[in-house]
Amino acid sequence: MAQVLVGRDVAALNMMEFLIHGLELLRPGGLFPAVLNLASNALITTNATCGERGPEMYCKLVEHVPGQPVRNPQCRICNQNSSNPSQRHPITNAIDGKNSWWQSPSIKNGIEYHYVTVTLDLQQVFQIAYVIVKAANSPRPGNWILERSLDDVEYKPWQYHAVTDSECLSRYGIFPRTGPPSYAQDDEVICTSFYSKIHPLENGEIHISLINGRPSAADPSPELLEFTSARYIRLRFQRIRTLNADLMMFAHKDPREIDPIVTRRYYYSVKDISVGGMCICYGHARACPLDPATNKSRCECEHNTCGESCDQCCPGFHQKPWRAGTFLTKTECEACNCHGKAEECYYDENVARRNLSLNTHGKYIGGGVCINCTQNTAGINCETCVDGFFRPKGVSPNYPRPCQPCHCDAAGSLSEICVKDERSARLGSAPGSCHCKAGFGGVSCDRCARGYAGYPNCQPCNCSGSGSTDEDPCLGPCNCKENVEGGDCSHCKSGFFNLQEDNPKGCDECFCSGVSNRCQSAYWTYGNIQDMSGWYLTDLSGRVRVAPHHDSSGSPEQISISTVEARRALPDSYYWSAPAPYLGNKSERCLITGAISNHQSLPSEASQSALQLLVTSSDSSPCRLWGLGSVKLPGVLWV
Repeated sequence: MAQVLVGRDVAALNMMEFLIHGLELLRPGGLFPAVLNLASNALITTNATCGERGPEMYCKLVEHVPGQPVRNPQCRICNQNSSNPSQRHPITNAIDGKNSWWQSPSIKNGIEYHYVTVTLDLQQVFQIAYVIVKAANSPRPGNWILERSLDDVEYKPWQYHAVTDSECLSRYGIFPRTGPPSYAQDDEVICTSFYSKIHPLENGEIHISLINGRPSAADPSPELLEFTSARYIRLRFQRIRTLNADLMMFAHKDPREIDPIVTRRYYYSVKDISVGGMCICYGHARACPLDPATNKSRCECEHNTCGESCDQCCPGFHQKPWRAGTFLTKTECEACNCHGKAEECYYDENVARRNLSLNTHGKYIGGGVCINCTQNTAGINCETCVDGFFRPKGVSPNYPRPCQPCHCDAAGSLSEICVKDERSARLGSAPGSCHCKAGFGGVSCDRCARGYAGYPNCQPCNCSGSGSTDEDPCLGPCNCKENVEGGDCSHCKSGFFNLQEDNPKGCDECFCSGVSNRCQSAYWTYGNIQDMSGWYLTDLSGRVRVAPHHDSSGSPEQISISTVEARRALPDSYYWSAPAPYLGNKSERCLITGAISNHQSLPSEASQSALQLLVTSSDSSPCRLWGLGSVKLPGVLWV
């Protein structure tokens, strides 16, 4: 009796340690439901129970001394059809929390009754922390396997048990773990003989911890979480524990040939099966009550998570992707910033990578994209307006109905779309400004622009409104701005370009690196070139060329050459020559981004020499960047 009490005390201490340790860990981290006995709500089945085929007698091994006659043996009857409850030992007794028990047929009925299976269906997947099995009026099982499954089809072992350490290897092919069970890996499956001893002859207990003692018990790893997830738990008994003196007898005879007074004492009995576990709520729920309607436990999700297992973010909370919480780390789903104009959103990794989504703290962090923006709003954060509407200057996207209709004159506007907000307003325009046809002006394009007359036709005046200094370009003679020429002041002087009305001098001076003074306006576009082939080092004449070293191991690809290598073939001044994809039509279209780095120190007299970057355009106009030492070009941005 003392051994039983000690076993129970150890179990209580183990469970208490688990719960206290868990609570300490849960405070700073995620939320987890309490560990409960899941077996009490399980469906339990077995393939063999005593008395199913009629009354059968059994005796207690505790009264049996091998080779000695038994005086007044205490044998009893097992009969599943009896009206006397004390004679019935169904498998449900193993989880009813009472002092009754389940019992298998004795091996008097055949050697096949060494092989008995008990299966528990927890009715949903749980995270299992421990399994405790308590024997009743017989010793604990000898050889058996504790198994788990998610679907009742594929079962995987949790732990092997054998009568001796040698049988771990001979029967299961696993080296035995001697002494109390211990675990070196989160998903290690061991074999032990620790719980298969013959004593105590009754009321023995088996304590199997699936989390405590494993490497990541404090903060379970994905491997440990997968290892402890189960809906079905199976106890596959494969050998009844017998007294050593009887073992030799059973090895040479069929149990049916042995004195029944011996074989009636060997059977399995289970008084209680406890399965400690909790709902899988991924660190987002502290409670998981049983739903009476479905008889299933359901997580009470927190952290803005939803779903039966809190395995997704709730609608409107997708600024960051869903993540599971852990014992040490708290994670929450973050609300999208839709400025009160949408209730749903989704997470876009590309948007997050480009920092395009504004969070509720005013930072461009996350990838939430709002869906079905209302009140004529649009955009990733419902921050702009749909076509045909605009948000006036000073009006916040948070305001009720921030978008107002555009008022664009049909005769003078290119379309009904106006400047939508301050971010999209160009210099000289404002939110609500319409895009005017040539010759039209005003916020609504409802009048003629400067230099035009005769609304609604708006014909050009004699003097250009952009190039003339006249207060009224329609009244001659024409007086041109400083960098403008022509009888009507309509084009730039040689060496100048980009005629603009708001430029006091009319046109900008060309910049061609001193090679040319002729240029013309061009529409610039952006592109990103990653191909580094075709670059070489040369002199100003371009006759001597030195190929650089290519480094394709990183991203983007890089080219480099040391100053020492360059000076072997080139004079003191040398240049990088860019291939055609990097060149625009004009020298002004060269913009090279690169990193200057010294690969090798130079002698003092050479250290002042410059390494130059030369990009030659189609008309031989150069574009130079200057630096010292060796140059690396990690991709080039051209405009």
